[in-house]
Amino acid sequence: MQDYQNNYNNQGKKSKRKVPATHLINWVGGKRLLRKYLEPLVPDDIVSYIEVFGGGAWVLFYKDRWADLEIYNDFDSRLTNLFRVVKYHPQELRREMRFMLGSRELFEEFLYQEGLTDIQRAARFMYVITRSFGGKGSTFGTVKKSCGGASKSHQNLMDRAYAIHNRLDKVLIENRDFEKLIKQYDHESAFFYCDPPYTYGAGYSVTSTKDFEHERLRDCLKNIQGRFLLSYDDSEKVRELYKDYEMVEVERLNGINNRLGDERKNKMFKELIIANYPIREIFYERFHRNSA
Repeated sequence: MQDYQNNYNNQGKKSKRKVPATHLINWVGGKRLLRKYLEPLVPDDIVSYIEVFGGGAWVLFYKDRWADLEIYNDFDSRLTNLFRVVKYHPQELRREMRFMLGSRELFEEFLYQEGLTDIQRAARFMYVITRSFGGKGSTFGTVKKSCGGASKSHQNLMDRAYAIHNRLDKVLIENRDFEKLIKQYDHESAFFYCDPPYTYGAGYSVTSTKDFEHERLRDCLKNIQGRFLLSYDDSEKVRELYKDYEMVEVERLNGINNRLGDERKNKMFKELIIANYPIREIFYERFHRNSA
């Protein structure tokens, strides 16, 4: 994404400093490394673009605009509240976060007291996620040899929020169960990008949700009028569930949880991209022939 958005200084005035609207927060299982493979597979003739499991919205923010109607959805109300506050109340969010500097005591306090108002909850959630180890929101992030973790730039976080504020201007933010959302917005020109909880994690143990209804998602997608693109872990269960659809294989670095040695097989995580429309030829033309 090449577009740079206006941001604001502490007094709410426009600043000359600009940052790209590429992401707001890191989120466990985020698609920062996968989105370059996904973008060429999204059809050009879609009217609506719907992210069913939005998470950190890395794919949504990869382009200035995907379609005339864009919808971000996540069933985690902490995420949807944060994005709504960034969209509608960025200056209030800045004021709330102004004195939230890197502090272990403050971090631990916010873990147990999430805030009373929507703006407080958004500010404290963003603080905890951006200053935690690996973006997991559970452990205070520290580093030994660089400026990062809990000591990262506070100004950069707020500048990023203003960039995302502009990017979200026409994005509808939903907080619904995936099946209700898909049925609500399905039509022949709709496009659904689905990044559900994986069957055994995404290189991060906390993203494996054992209670997620993988079969219900498959059954829901099977009957839609529109098109879907689905990213999943490369497991026997997923391959069996979607055996009647086109799929391509990708692999990426295993991420922050990689403590399994130096062998390549331990550092890589295999994923599948699945669709109810042709993607295999486009994928291999784009990513394999050029590297042959």
